[in-house]
Amino acid sequence: NTNFDVTQPKHQERMERWKWVLDLLGYYNEDARISSNSALLYHSCVNQAAHPSFYRALDLPTDFRAQQALLMVHVWIVHRRLISTKSSGKNDPGKVLQEALFDRLWDDTIFRIRHQNVSELTVNKHLGEVQQRCFSQCVAFDQHFNAAGSKTVLNDAISRHVLNVEPNVKPKQAALLASYILRELKSIQKASTDDLESGAISWGLPLDAGQRTDAVATDDDYDADLIGQKYGDWRSALDIRGKKYFWNLTTRMSAWEKPTKAGQ
Repeated sequence: NTNFDVTQPKHQERMERWKWVLDLLGYYNEDARISSNSALLYHSCVNQAAHPSFYRALDLPTDFRAQQALLMVHVWIVHRRLISTKSSGKNDPGKVLQEALFDRLWDDTIFRIRHQNVSELTVNKHLGEVQQRCFSQCVAFDQHFNAAGSKTVLNDAISRHVLNVEPNVKPKQAALLASYILRELKSIQKASTDDLESGAISWGLPLDAGQRTDAVATDDDYDADLIGQKYGDWRSALDIRGKKYFWNLTTRMSAWEKPTKAGQ
């Protein structure tokens, strides 16, 4: 599980400083490059989806299903951008990166399933069920484009697959997330190939202050408990066993205990 926050300039500078060593180690060969790029791109989605304000404004629990659904929203947004990049060559870079991105998603999903303390013998079964839900969500969201950009279709998909309710039960929340998704779809089209490959996506605010349907939550909400959430200079992550730990964005030190406000 790669710990890297590409939004931190010091991390980009560190990578550039040691580029010659990484070249010698084969870090920049094609397979390694795709693996690294997909990790950066995937963690950009994880970090954006782990803002507590989403859950406050959309009246969502912070359980496995809701976190996976919101993460899938952001992976789908990136997916739509990648499939819009067509290449006349044999190897379509957008398709290759998209496939690697989904590989990252499923690997991380296994860690998230293990975090639920399920039997290891049932992990693959649960993974299959989660994959089916994720694919169904993507198909439902794609219908927005098949229906000539119908907001009703998108709102219905959000209600069923993210809010976990029937359409029109939470119309304000569905409209709020739909507005966010449409804004981000438009914004990410401006991202260059280099931006995508480096994970440097300029995500907008998770929720605009004027659109919030609930009390404003800060990005560093220490009462929330989301995978990938930022706590001051720290972020949470999962190891391969599904055990949560916290790593410092500046020092890259890690700890098992959740940081406190005083520990920023």
